[in-house]
Amino acid sequence: PGFGKVKYSDIVNDAKTVEDVVSYGLGQKGQRYSPMTEINKKTIKDLVPVWNFSFGGEKQRGQEAQPLVKDGVMYVTASYSRMYAIDVLSGEELWQYDARLPSAILPCCDVINRGPALYEDLVIFGTLDAKLVALDRKTGKVRWKKKIANYKEGYSYTAAPLIVNDLLITGNSGGEFGIVGQLDARNPKTGEIVWTRPMVEGHMGFLNGKENGITGKLNASWNGDLWKHGGAAPWNGVTYDPDTNLIYVPTGNPAPWNSHDRPGDNLYSASRVAVNPATGEIVWHFQTTPNDGWDYDGISEFVLFEYEENGKTVKAGATADKNGFFYVLNRENGKYIRSLPFVDKITWAKGMDKNGRPIVNEANRPGNPKGAKQGTTVFSVPSFLGGKNWNPMAFSQKTGLFYVPANEWG
Repeated sequence: PGFGKVKYSDIVNDAKTVEDVVSYGLGQKGQRYSPMTEINKKTIKDLVPVWNFSFGGEKQRGQEAQPLVKDGVMYVTASYSRMYAIDVLSGEELWQYDARLPSAILPCCDVINRGPALYEDLVIFGTLDAKLVALDRKTGKVRWKKKIANYKEGYSYTAAPLIVNDLLITGNSGGEFGIVGQLDARNPKTGEIVWTRPMVEGHMGFLNGKENGITGKLNASWNGDLWKHGGAAPWNGVTYDPDTNLIYVPTGNPAPWNSHDRPGDNLYSASRVAVNPATGEIVWHFQTTPNDGWDYDGISEFVLFEYEENGKTVKAGATADKNGFFYVLNRENGKYIRSLPFVDKITWAKGMDKNGRPIVNEANRPGNPKGAKQGTTVFSVPSFLGGKNWNPMAFSQKTGLFYVPANEWG
């Protein structure tokens, strides 16, 4: 195994090189498409296991990590904020890093992690107590460690970071605990923060330590003080387009869960938000489930692709939302192009208007538990686990098709 530096150009070209995987999603656009042809319908029958590796012991919980591979070394995270470096040929562990987590962590939905980022001689990942750790790729020793937020207030971190224009881009988790969703850009060599952009209307963004304008408009889509703990956590990572120079941020559910307690659209929850990587300013947004009452979030990855229509190339992005609809948007301006259901028997909405806003079936909204002796039973499709959850989809440049891991349930 070797430990050559991962240059930014390696990350930009990740989708074109088959000998390594140096970014989450196999390239910043998140297509998860490899030009490799050696494994195909004919040869797949010849694949056999060469080695296996256990993440071990009582900590054998959920595994949601995508491994990264560089110079014959695999870097993969495991539950409870652990990181492993493994020799790809032999399956031998080169080193392990185990974050010492406090006992009072508040991870919403299992103690998982979705993977690291590679940059130069570092491997960087986030922990369940809302910290970022940069390790030396050769030794596993800590090079820097930074706090994202206070875990005692309900914050955690589970996403894989993405390197964009030599910046480390991270979100946060914890929408169930009334946190404020936020995107941060840092210097990956030092962990020092460059800008921060809250994803809830009314909160101030910062650039180089100075105020950089509030997100949206105070009280525009949140009544009273509700914006102070609005959720909207970008807990599933981002994608990036060098053509438009925009970061695409999927955001989670609004808080609290009871939608009757927070009238309005609750921006920028359950949305795809386009952010300028130089300043952290929001360029456009598209909300998939306004005033989300079903826990549909908006965290499905925004996968970038092009297609031909009426003799023109459309720069688009697609997302298969937890709410059961598959959306195609213009990635330059966020304009709605089309949507279609990708699961059966959707109950919560009757379809979309011309701007892609759902025509909501209000009778299917979960009832208001406050002051009610007995509500009426509501059966929702999709369920709160979504028509698609965190499990990422892929786009084939060969077929022009998307491959979506969908869930039929209510």
